[in-house]
Amino acid sequence: MPTLVNLRFKQVVDDTVCPCCRYGEEDVYHVFRFCPTTIEIWKMLDLSWVNNSMIQSFWDWLTWIFKRSTHKQCRLFCCGMWFLWRLRNKLMHERKIELGKELSMKVLRYLVEIDGLTERRNTLNTVRSANQRD
Repeated sequence: MPTLVNLRFKQVVDDTVCPCCRYGEEDVYHVFRFCPTTIEIWKMLDLSWVNNSMIQSFWDWLTWIFKRSTHKQCRLFCCGMWFLWRLRNKLMHERKIELGKELSMKVLRYLVEIDGLTERRNTLNTVRSANQRD
């Protein structure tokens, strides 16, 4: 992932300080686990347990989460990660700041929207099937 630490390694940037909290170096661990904003978002999404692991490998950490999550928690976690990366990119490229509460609400609204679309599609499929039988 093009975190600032990885971009420094490729000699693209010099500054690796997290643009969100200005505290730690921005690597995948900081972006998705240790940034204070991230910790706040996981807490607001009732996913604070994702940081209870001492696993050091990012991929092992993801695997650990997916093995312990319900389907609903997996969806919430994946959507949260996607929105965290979008938050980071908006801050980096557009200088737009979003608070943790705003972001967590966006995640929840997005999932409600997806669920509504899925239900609508299922309803349409049921109606089509019924019409084809008639």
